[in-house]
Amino acid sequence: MPDSESDEAMKLPSFRDLAEEPHLLSLLSDDRQEIAQSVRSLVDRCLEDGDFQASLTDTIETAVEEGCGDDQAVLWIVAALAEARSQNAIHALLRSFAMEEEESLSHAAGIALLRIGVPAIEALMEWIDEEPGADLRKLTYRLLGDCGMLDEQDYVENVKEFLRARVLREQAREPGEQATEEAIAAAARLGDYEFLDHLREIFTQSFNSKNTSIQDSIETLQENPEGLPFIPTISAWEENFGWIFEEDLESHRVNRDQPGQEHSHHHHDHQCEEDCQL
Repeated sequence: MPDSESDEAMKLPSFRDLAEEPHLLSLLSDDRQEIAQSVRSLVDRCLEDGDFQASLTDTIETAVEEGCGDDQAVLWIVAALAEARSQNAIHALLRSFAMEEEESLSHAAGIALLRIGVPAIEALMEWIDEEPGADLRKLTYRLLGDCGMLDEQDYVENVKEFLRARVLREQAREPGEQATEEAIAAAARLGDYEFLDHLREIFTQSFNSKNTSIQDSIETLQENPEGLPFIPTISAWEENFGWIFEEDLESHRVNRDQPGQEHSHHHHDHQCEEDCQL
């Protein structure tokens, strides 16, 4: 690396350089208990003060602009805003989600959008209708395929309808620019059994019955005539941030597993493994 590039890399700030307020500095601790307490404190303040939510959102955007969006402390702020269901943060989280080069931040932002729920999912669908690049559309479809865990189950039907429309739009693209398989896989994960006949037509007419991903989606739906969305035993939120909000998550898990709320776990094992890494 030339000296000029090396010097520039050395000048990139860390989150510590940006954080001045005590509530941000506490996120830099090496002690997990202190971090958990700090994040919970941020959540409480967010719930009480919309201006504070805006301030934390600005902190995320500043960190991204300064090149330290992947700093662990930034991810704790993302978690706090998500747990507070901050609608103020949605657009900043969408921009963070779209930053593929900031892998940890993009990953956390996607989880956060799901945690916020319907308002964030609506914004996500509006955003994908602006037709970002194929890689981002694929990433978005995978995220929409996890909407089965939303508390607002009636809204899942809206996501299914949206994905059906997106499949048609993807098919209209040039082959190298499509994300058809990912959109179909998302619909299958949501248990869109009504889409099965149309999906068979797509498989035979557009792919000559020779697409492994779509065949897997067809089999997934065939095995799920009840149309139950796939819900992993441990959500990505629980896996990544559960240790911070452990008591609240345990209560949510008990409520989710009440009788009469059985969930589909019969989908292919490789899909479940992907969920645990989202």
